[in-house]
Amino acid sequence: MSSIGLIRTKRAATTLVAVPAALLLASAPAQAAGETKVVYTTDTGVVGGKALFTGGTHPEKFQVCDVDADGMAVRAMFWWDGENGGPDGYIRLTDDNGATAFCVGGEFVSTWDVHEGAHVQITVCRVSGGREQDCREDWAWA
Repeated sequence: MSSIGLIRTKRAATTLVAVPAALLLASAPAQAAGETKVVYTTDTGVVGGKALFTGGTHPEKFQVCDVDADGMAVRAMFWWDGENGGPDGYIRLTDDNGATAFCVGGEFVSTWDVHEGAHVQITVCRVSGGREQDCREDWAWA
């Protein structure tokens, strides 16, 4: 076989392998786009609180945790744009028990079915006397 015939054979074999692989990837089911995000307060030393968002689930999960028994509460606020021009979403949670350095599974949790692909703004702050401080903001995808 000439070298030209060998090159043509290699190209044909490569094409035959590439086409089924491309079809397989194109027909794969869509995966949930959401992400899980943890946002911590900015206080120095022991972190006073955190907000948790679990996206890509139906419904999405929102949680706030006061992880330091310092007499201050922790507040988390979650905002997202409405779907197709619908109303924006908003959830506000406050935990003031400071009972543990870990979040307790079912405490200070809310769920809501946020539309897939929504950009969720997360803000978490320590709160004392109604005044927010040590706030941090971040974003996640639903």
